[in-house]
Amino acid sequence: MNMRALPPSSTAYPLRPIGAWLAAVALAAGLLPCGSAHGAQANETEADADPVATHLERGLAYLEQGEQAKALLEFEQVLRFDNLPADLSQRAEIYAQAARSYREGKRLSGFGFAETGGGYYRENVTRTTNELGGDPARDWFWEARVGGGLGYVLGDDLTIDGSLDYLFRHYDDSHRYNDSDLRWNGAVIQSLAEGSQSIGVRGEASYRGEDGYRQDYGLFANRYFTLDPDNQISLEGEIRTRRYPSGDERQYSRDIGEIWLGWTRALVDGKASLTVTLNAGREWATQDRPAGDQTFYGVAFDWGMDFDERLGVFLAGLWEHNGYHEDVAVDDESDEARELSPDLDIYEIGGGFTYEFAPGWSLRPEVLYIRDEGDTQYSDYSATEFWLIVRASF
Repeated sequence: MNMRALPPSSTAYPLRPIGAWLAAVALAAGLLPCGSAHGAQANETEADADPVATHLERGLAYLEQGEQAKALLEFEQVLRFDNLPADLSQRAEIYAQAARSYREGKRLSGFGFAETGGGYYRENVTRTTNELGGDPARDWFWEARVGGGLGYVLGDDLTIDGSLDYLFRHYDDSHRYNDSDLRWNGAVIQSLAEGSQSIGVRGEASYRGEDGYRQDYGLFANRYFTLDPDNQISLEGEIRTRRYPSGDERQYSRDIGEIWLGWTRALVDGKASLTVTLNAGREWATQDRPAGDQTFYGVAFDWGMDFDERLGVFLAGLWEHNGYHEDVAVDDESDEARELSPDLDIYEIGGGFTYEFAPGWSLRPEVLYIRDEGDTQYSDYSATEFWLIVRASF
């Protein structure tokens, strides 16, 4: 389905990388207004003077009252670790350990995890599978993941943190390459009296078979506004690069600019949380992709609720529309050849349960449904995945 493309000459897109990274600098400047103005006020409050301690203590107080969602809204104004457990209670407890350490004068905190399990991948029947012979993929898999994060409080309002994790998934099908993904990020966070702001870098190395690894890396900045103990608004932007290795997928290399606007609300007396996020962005093709540049936009939601300290449930989904800018030839067996600017709609929904069966150990059954609907040949795709994971936190 993918055609091999030769890289363009060095002068094909002379201004694109420069323009993208200049946009990143402008983005960071726009999203990160000076937050130290609070300290210059004569009637400086305790939250203004030491926002790190204020947010951490508020988080601990909410957690002691069993209001995990409210606690997370406070903790995450100081630290923002990736790859935390899916349930609110375990996630809040990791931050709570960091808050208790800071109360004792320890500025460094962290967490680690390891998880393993298995599942089943089922490609659903679509127009694409029918055109390719009617033999959709069905495959069992085993996966393992390990990672963690560190945070260090630099002062009364500044923190640095970072996360790293590695995922490996082995498929029974010998004709399919295994997944191997390394993800990383690091950020500087400034805690404010009513929110926070940060700037950082993140990336991923993803194995693409014999051709090698796809490399993603980018610069992001965000601003969080605390409206009240139950509500938070977030604004985030990122400029990133995606580079495929030399091979059939090389033509899909691109630069990407994206923004997110989110709203998080604590529900059910702080035992549940709902986040709704709008996103929009643009892709600039760097290797003569046939469909050219792309504009995209969408919406996503993430909901979780804890029934007690051991049992929780979570659900997440998204829709995204992708519109390409260049016409491509369409072969639909009609009498006349035609061209169109391809569109693609992506739908995902998934969820599951978490159960902590021993201190630091949890079980997570999960299901994910994916549906891509496009208007060109081979652009339809659908799959359902089921898996069961055991996670150890330390």
